[in-house]
Amino acid sequence: MKICTRRTWLRKRCASPFLLVTILPAAGLGLLLGSEYGALAQAAAPTQTTPAPQNTPNANPPVPPGTAKIGEIIVIGNKTLNAETIIAYSGHKIGDPCTDKTLDEIATNLYKTGYFGQHSATEENAVRVRVEENNPSNGLCKVIIEVDENDTIRSVSISGSGPIKPEEIQKLIHIKPGTVYNVVQFGSDVIDIQNLYRSQGYSAVINDVSFDPNTPGVLNISILVARVSEIRITGNHRTKRRVFMRTMKTKEGDYYNVNQLSRDRQRLYNLDLFEDVNLEERTVGPGRVAITISVTERRTGTIGLGIGYSSRQQLVGRAELSDSNFRGLGQQLSLIWETGGVAGRNSIELGFTEPWLDKRDTSLSVQLFDKTVYRFSSNLFNQTPVTSPTDTDTRYFEQRTGGIVTVSRPFHQTYRAAISLRGENVRTDNLAGLVGVNRDILQNGPIYSIGGTLIHNTRDLDLDPVTGGYQSLSLQVGHADLKPVDNTVTSGVFGTTNFGKFSFDVRQYYSLQGPRPRNKPDAKKSVVALRLMAGSSSGRLPFFEQYFIGGADTLRGYREDRFWGKNMLLASVEFRQPLANALTGVLFLDAGHAWGGSYTNVTIQGFDQSGFRPHLGLGLGIRVRTPLGPLRLDYGFGDEGGRTHFSIGNVF
Repeated sequence: MKICTRRTWLRKRCASPFLLVTILPAAGLGLLLGSEYGALAQAAAPTQTTPAPQNTPNANPPVPPGTAKIGEIIVIGNKTLNAETIIAYSGHKIGDPCTDKTLDEIATNLYKTGYFGQHSATEENAVRVRVEENNPSNGLCKVIIEVDENDTIRSVSISGSGPIKPEEIQKLIHIKPGTVYNVVQFGSDVIDIQNLYRSQGYSAVINDVSFDPNTPGVLNISILVARVSEIRITGNHRTKRRVFMRTMKTKEGDYYNVNQLSRDRQRLYNLDLFEDVNLEERTVGPGRVAITISVTERRTGTIGLGIGYSSRQQLVGRAELSDSNFRGLGQQLSLIWETGGVAGRNSIELGFTEPWLDKRDTSLSVQLFDKTVYRFSSNLFNQTPVTSPTDTDTRYFEQRTGGIVTVSRPFHQTYRAAISLRGENVRTDNLAGLVGVNRDILQNGPIYSIGGTLIHNTRDLDLDPVTGGYQSLSLQVGHADLKPVDNTVTSGVFGTTNFGKFSFDVRQYYSLQGPRPRNKPDAKKSVVALRLMAGSSSGRLPFFEQYFIGGADTLRGYREDRFWGKNMLLASVEFRQPLANALTGVLFLDAGHAWGGSYTNVTIQGFDQSGFRPHLGLGLGIRVRTPLGPLRLDYGFGDEGGRTHFSIGNVF
């Protein structure tokens, strides 16, 4: 009996009409997870279930005249797979032609199953197919299939899976105890593992796949997950490195994650300290990624002197000193002084914020003030003069002296909780003498409150979002000791009073042009922005603690603080269309009202109140991005006419 290998047969045909066809897989399967950060790893794998044969035997194979037929097929070398299964995988059966082509197909088909060749030193030894001496007298040949069957799996050990638990990896591997090691099936499993890591933003390679030499049947799978080896900062002439490291969740030594890195870039933008933030990632070794952050710092310090005019205050002088990157540590410091205005009073405000009080990113904000607050306003171009002591003047104001301390801390990726303590003394006055029941709003005295806020923020960019949302829930409990301004006021809300306030604010943003690209997180997009605000209260509120609706930041097209009460409801929708690099056009619709409470009988000129009756404001505006921040100019139409509103920043 003469045997030919397929390699020999490819050079020249052997003398024997029969040949042994052997097609053995390479020592392993190289599959890469995260192509940037690894090399091909040699691997082979078991299978969970026996797949269907890749070649179905021909029910009626043509047999040329004078050609011997297969009379018997014998399988040797198998341990776990039974002979019937192997014969089915071969693609041939008894009665098929006993030719070179048939033997070649048998070897090829069995090799492709991935069950054979683990221990073979050469390709020809994976599957050997031979026949007994040709030209048997009965015209039937006996085919011998000798296989090098892969090991039977007893257990699988996974190491180095890093941020993904081995149990999760195991679910993707189609291997059960008692199944045969299969390189083809493992290739499919590796693709699933690759997709799992990529779906969560990680980069990994199958570092090694081998059988335990000391424990037969134990398959060891080693995974190498890329880590951040270095973080470099460039372009930061003033901002300290610690600001970046505290803001970013990605640290040196952490697992490299593109999703986390993208969120870190957003966090850096949201500091409002940089004009631009660019990231560069490069592989510096197996499983090692270096990150370079290049920034362009914006001007964060302001020193200003000026004279201004507003519908609330009228003509005022103003001096401001502020820095949102104080000492290069991301701290915020501001000092504002104003003089003049309708009341001719001085106002001073001092604010300081430490954004990183501890390692858990707890922030502390302190505000101290002695300021004048003008509660109502007349039309900017049509002031109504006060001609007699019986007239009701709209220029009511409050002098507030005190402070607010707020401590907040993030938890999870998108949540933050805050607690605020407030203590202040309030003195109220009007410039022309309120009479009758209207004098009930002139309340003096100390007020103290404690409040809690829960915030959920998924906006892509806080100052100019195009996707995501913002939701906040606030609860405040307060105590006041109110006294009338003089002994002529005998009715109203005076004395000791306790109150509670609850409110929520929901905002959502929808980009009409898809999300911002990862490499340009501040790209301009057409956006539909929605907001819903509501609030209610209990107890007897001081007049100045009510909800106020109307003006540039709430219900446009109406006077500032046009409606007030113990309850509040406001809904807004804006369409924002970029017009130029620093210019955005806006169409808006506002609907809202504030109503109820202890002051429904107050009739300040031009500020009549009613029960719940929503008012609409419709208009258009522009937003201009400047080094001092975004400027906003809106013109709104309401059921009381039209009004122009000028302010800083987006409404929401």
